[in-house]
Amino acid sequence: MKALLMSGGLDSAALAHWLRPGICVTIDYGQISAKGEMAASAALCTAMKLAHRFITIDLSPLGSGSMADRPVAAGAAAPEFWPYRNQMLITLAAMMLMPEGVTEIMVGAVSTDRHADGKAPFFRAIDRALSLQEGGVRVTAPARHLSTPSLLRKSAFPYDLIGLTFSCHVHEFACGQCSGCLKHRECVDVVYSSAKRRAT
Repeated sequence: MKALLMSGGLDSAALAHWLRPGICVTIDYGQISAKGEMAASAALCTAMKLAHRFITIDLSPLGSGSMADRPVAAGAAAPEFWPYRNQMLITLAAMMLMPEGVTEIMVGAVSTDRHADGKAPFFRAIDRALSLQEGGVRVTAPARHLSTPSLLRKSAFPYDLIGLTFSCHVHEFACGQCSGCLKHRECVDVVYSSAKRRAT
């Protein structure tokens, strides 16, 4: 069975619609935006009729940057940098789901990701690390070669589900100003401009 790390943002929502994973998992690890991510993910999975699970574990003392409301760590590629975040999320999902028969964990990374743990070398390394352990779980990033607009188009993600998505990094409601919210608005404008005009 394949699992998808589901944040409720455009990338993971589009992947869920496109690849129909056996289960989606959303993780509240102490990030400021956790409530928004969990609500969006639950609503999206309900709308798409996908199985959905939550993991809640408070790792906020280990966070940094805007997602943790702490100073940005040295070497950060962007203000929202949280050290080893994807490694943590993949590990937590594997810990819960491997005993239940999950064989692959998909991550919604895209070609424009700035952080090292969103790039191909990281995914090759984490895939090998997990595959060498009991369960042989694999890690994939099926949209790594696509931009978010390209992924939205390829997945045929419906415009009427856009309102359920959530990309804010700094609040449980969309702030409209952080890099996640700005990316959300720009990508929706690029991909759905004609649909938005018809809806108004």
